[in-house]
Amino acid sequence: MENLKIGHFLMNCMGFYILIMSILWIFVTEIMFVSDFLWYTGESFASYLATNPTYAEIYIITKKLIGFVLFANGILVLFINNKIYKDGEKWAWIALLISGSITWGLFIIYKIYIGYYGGSMITFIVGLGLLVAGLAFPAKEILSK
Repeated sequence: MENLKIGHFLMNCMGFYILIMSILWIFVTEIMFVSDFLWYTGESFASYLATNPTYAEIYIITKKLIGFVLFANGILVLFINNKIYKDGEKWAWIALLISGSITWGLFIIYKIYIGYYGGSMITFIVGLGLLVAGLAFPAKEILSK
């Protein structure tokens, strides 16, 4: 039962971590992705904005949309965690495994694809670590039911 409480706490941390990250993606998008853009294109975002303002805006809007999807994901993680996962339901463990693996896995694959291993890669690894720890602690207890 103690491992379930630890897992529940860690999954709450991950849910709030996702919410904070999503809020940053939505409201400070240009600051968050300037380094990604520079790394991938070799051009500063400011110069790209000056030469191609429409496409630069599409880039920012796309990143903001990902932020909104992340926000919804964070709300769902917190809802599942606080309503069902804390009771040790097997399907909630599986749902969090699938959604977390897709979320963090795709972000890490994205960073590997563009070849940028800077600071934002660390944030994704921290999220993956919270997911793994939050699922690993109560795994035996939940899956043996």
